[in-house]
Amino acid sequence: MTIIRAELCDRLDSLSAAAQRMTVRELVQGIATIRTVAGAYGMIPVVCVADAFERAVRAEPRGCPAGLYFERLRDAIGCGAADDDAGTRMIASISVRLSA
Repeated sequence: MTIIRAELCDRLDSLSAAAQRMTVRELVQGIATIRTVAGAYGMIPVVCVADAFERAVRAEPRGCPAGLYFERLRDAIGCGAADDDAGTRMIASISVRLSA
């Protein structure tokens, strides 16, 4: 699992670094790739946050707080694979920051 977490962190770093230069479609594809890899290994928190991130990008491409989502994805990668509540808590933390 350590190798998978490292791969996801590498993908996340690459996506975060390139996000400003990407089209919305490319960003969504990058998020989907992270979600797919995480889903294959049962990393539910990563899947939850990636889903929310993708919805936010699609809803408001230029106004999406990508930095918050990238931070929460990094946190989710470090969570236990089957910690179902962690994904919900991370999405809630994004919501709280957005409403502050």
